[in-house]
Amino acid sequence: MLATLIGSRLPQKYRKYFNLPEQLSSFKFGDTGTTALGQAASRWLEGHDSACGVYRLDLGLDALSVRLGLIDCAERSIDIQSYLIRDDLSGNLVAMKLVEAANRGVRVRLLMDDALTEQIDAGLLNLDDHDNIDVRVFNPFPRRRSRLIAFIAYFNILNRRMHNKSFTVDNQVTIVGGRNLADEYFQSGGFEEFIDEDVLAIGNVVNDVSDGFDEYWNTPEAIPISVFDKVIRTRPFASVAVDSRAYIERHRESPYLSQVSNVIVEQLLAGRLRFTRATAELVLDQPEKIRKIVHRPTSRTSQYLLDMVRDAADEVVIVSPYFVPQREGVEFFRGLIHRGVRVVIITNSLASTNHSSVHAAYARYRKPLLREGVELYELRHLFAPHEVSGGEQSTAKLTLHSKVVVADGKRLFVGSFNLDPRSLYINTEMGIGVRSRGFATTMANSIAETLPKWAYRLVLGPDEQLQWKYRSAGVERTVVREPHTSIWRRAATRLMSFFPIESQM
Repeated sequence: MLATLIGSRLPQKYRKYFNLPEQLSSFKFGDTGTTALGQAASRWLEGHDSACGVYRLDLGLDALSVRLGLIDCAERSIDIQSYLIRDDLSGNLVAMKLVEAANRGVRVRLLMDDALTEQIDAGLLNLDDHDNIDVRVFNPFPRRRSRLIAFIAYFNILNRRMHNKSFTVDNQVTIVGGRNLADEYFQSGGFEEFIDEDVLAIGNVVNDVSDGFDEYWNTPEAIPISVFDKVIRTRPFASVAVDSRAYIERHRESPYLSQVSNVIVEQLLAGRLRFTRATAELVLDQPEKIRKIVHRPTSRTSQYLLDMVRDAADEVVIVSPYFVPQREGVEFFRGLIHRGVRVVIITNSLASTNHSSVHAAYARYRKPLLREGVELYELRHLFAPHEVSGGEQSTAKLTLHSKVVVADGKRLFVGSFNLDPRSLYINTEMGIGVRSRGFATTMANSIAETLPKWAYRLVLGPDEQLQWKYRSAGVERTVVREPHTSIWRRAATRLMSFFPIESQM
């Protein structure tokens, strides 16, 4: 069975399994310095005597606006790596912009993990039909049978996913962080919104991101979506494009789209964007990670974060929406605190999380962490107000999705890595490591300033009773069970905690 093909035999078996022709390799363009983005990056870097410039994208609308703006000014290439893209407003906007760029002669490479592509298979095939657009899916599911049956039969392979996210244009500007290509990551005003982080970067780190993309693009697990054209039903591209544009036009006057702006990219091109001088490096797992069953953190991303946190002398701030430290993690943080390092961890509460199963695995470590002196915070049960249409108001549930580590106010990591077993041992991950006291301190201060308003602080009360403390209407309040959750959700989560699922979280 395919499920037994773990290790070095897997790449050779992929081609036979999918009956594939010989894979065609492609690589970054190295001669893009004369593009508009290349000239803008060069001017800034020369004027600041810096290896890199970095810019924080903490607002969802900015993150979407920059992506769309960069596609608009692309001249040579667009390389996108993502875990998820949806058939929603953001997904359609990006897709139509990519088609427009391809029509101008820009080469587009879109590499998607295959865990959640079933609903957009036809759309990906439509994009791939364009002469200048290539779409590949990473570690794909078979298409001739139930995905659930395939997942069970080939669990050891299909359970291992590419969680990386990068967005690189003309090999001159890149975005690395935690956002997928879907409305909830861009403050769309839907039912659910994710609080997330990206870093926009120029300089030598961009070339490294492009090299990393090439490594994944050319690995045997990156399968052209076109191999499934016989089993995926599609419509002519012209018809799909008409529907997509009509969908976008129907929302053109929505508060969401009306706030999409090209200002940041215009400032970048004009040399006015306030980048921060920094040393930045790509932190990237090799794609071969999915072929190995490992029981300790040996990947590049895991090792980088371990070293970064272990080297801290004063303070470590960790933001991880899915946080399952395991016993080894509790011991690790205990060692830091005994050395006098302040450890602050921010994650989701049961009310804010979108994965109760992860919370079930995490909850058992709250008391041990607090006993060791860890400062533990959980995102409060919050809703963001939005104008929908005609002045009507709606609210969106906020869920933490940022993955950030700040050490001593001078080192920073932003990426796709969660501090949980799945990121440590199962999925491939990536991020960008930044050395800049100004950038890291600003990030740490920003996080600290939001905690009183946005988070519960957990403490141990009498008899080690877990308590959630927060301020509301100027009054400090204390809750002694999971705030803003029903008895049924608490019971279901408690039940899940007895299942042997921690290694998969």
